[in-house]
Amino acid sequence: MKIKTVFTELLGLDYPIIGAPMFLVSYEEYAIAISQAGALGAFPLPNYRSTGDLRKALQTIRQATSKPIGVNIHLSGRFPWKEQLAICLEAGVSFFISSLGNPALILDDVHANGGSVFADVVSLEQGLKARDRGADGLIAVASGAGGHCGTIPTLIFVPYLLQKTGLPVIAAGGISTGEQMAAALAVGACAVVVGTRLIATLESRASPAYKQAVVKAGPEDVLTTAKITGNPATWLASSIADFERQPSLQSRTWRDLWSAGQSVAQTDAIKPAAVVVQEMAADYQQACQKLSQSILET
Repeated sequence: MKIKTVFTELLGLDYPIIGAPMFLVSYEEYAIAISQAGALGAFPLPNYRSTGDLRKALQTIRQATSKPIGVNIHLSGRFPWKEQLAICLEAGVSFFISSLGNPALILDDVHANGGSVFADVVSLEQGLKARDRGADGLIAVASGAGGHCGTIPTLIFVPYLLQKTGLPVIAAGGISTGEQMAAALAVGACAVVVGTRLIATLESRASPAYKQAVVKAGPEDVLTTAKITGNPATWLASSIADFERQPSLQSRTWRDLWSAGQSVAQTDAIKPAAVVVQEMAADYQQACQKLSQSILET
């Protein structure tokens, strides 16, 4: 059974689930599996070192599926975003998550191609700025999210942004189950971003040790700190212990620093990404049925 929201209607999806675009984790096989399962597979453009690599990845995706996919595009001078944008539009990418810059830079081209631009935000100030710059919607990156995160809980941040900006809002942070998705949609989200649970999938390119660490961790095993990137971000505490003790340590690479959110609490096994999507959809429907049955007629 499909789950209908403004977001699924916009993109023609079965489920209002986005596979989070995670650095060094989400690549073409991840996006294919999630999109084929009826959700939206996404990846971050900085995962590809060159525009040639990006073009090859998108060709691989399009050979495997014609379903919608999304990308996280970083709109700063550090990345060749204009060239990346052109390649993505050529491949029919229909959903763009903007970060590190002004979403207005890509709106006209994306809209001309029939796509949408939603902006990552961690505060109302950022949400209002994105709205005023013409973003089609917002992704509420709340506390508990893996990687860069905000400070406001999902169930408070989503309706807050919705009320203050009037834009569609997607929930990100602490969502790994169908029940949690039901809660997010109940407070106004039109979709959810799922990251941590999808790290522990066959299609993610997280190392085997990283995947096992996510499965074994509890919410008390994650740490939010600004020491790694300069902005608050959430990590598996064990992976940044050396960095915390010796910030100038040169032997560590980004692959050694493992992002994960508090929803490690609900991540208990390594599974195919499609199974995760299907389980979330089924659990969502069961949660809604239970809630419906709990309403007593008078």
